[in-house]
Amino acid sequence: MASPSHTPPAETLLARMRKIWLWTGIVMIALGIGALLMPVLSSLIIGILIGWLMFISGIIAVASAFSFRGTGLFAWQLMGGLVPLVAGALLLVFPAQGLIALTVLVGIVFLLTGIAQSSFAFWVRPSPNWGWILASAVISIALGGFVLMALPEASAVLLGVLFGIDFVSTGVSMVLIAIAARSVT
Repeated sequence: MASPSHTPPAETLLARMRKIWLWTGIVMIALGIGALLMPVLSSLIIGILIGWLMFISGIIAVASAFSFRGTGLFAWQLMGGLVPLVAGALLLVFPAQGLIALTVLVGIVFLLTGIAQSSFAFWVRPSPNWGWILASAVISIALGGFVLMALPEASAVLLGVLFGIDFVSTGVSMVLIAIAARSVT
């Protein structure tokens, strides 16, 4: 019989992750400040990067769909590759228009990320500075709600500004948790 999975105490995980969180937090703060200083450029860069990721993953999925030729799965696999391929191509060809669709998606992602962060915050609650993770979660949830209410007028700058705010708040919380983990270890 397999043994049940064991999750180590929060302090043990925090000690392991301290350096990674510190450097990740510093990088996120720097990227967030850059996005806040250049929101339109940041929004376009985000849209173009997502477009390329979707386009490339679509090409890979279409190519792999041909390994299902002759089966009932071929059409589904092909469709599963064509959708991101076409969506990615549209984002690359029409980046400004794609920002509206991406802004909706980002609003939803911020909401879900905030919910996940709040769950993690309550899990590490006995640790010092756990409230910073919860604060980051609340900010992510608030940003998600704001994004969905500010469409479509603000989509040109919204992604850059929101990613900037989210990266700075997440980066600060990661740095503070890393500093607190040093006192635990």
